[in-house]
Amino acid sequence: MAGDNSFKPGEIVRTSGIYSVVKDDGKDTFEVTCVEGEHFPPTRSGKGAHFELKYAATHAHRHGELKGSEARQPA
Repeated sequence: MAGDNSFKPGEIVRTSGIYSVVKDDGKDTFEVTCVEGEHFPPTRSGKGAHFELKYAATHAHRHGELKGSEARQPA
């Protein structure tokens, strides 16, 4: 696992972005989008699977350069 950049299923997502799902055998990884405040989903591949942040991204409704972002802050 990759330390500060590696997360287990069930943990709360702290940074929205694209994550690599690394299976317990380290083969056949794939990418998913995970959203800040939600939980990392369970995997079918077993207990050793984890998520690694590949690219962080700001949600459109939180970005200050986009119109209406102030009014759409999550509760």
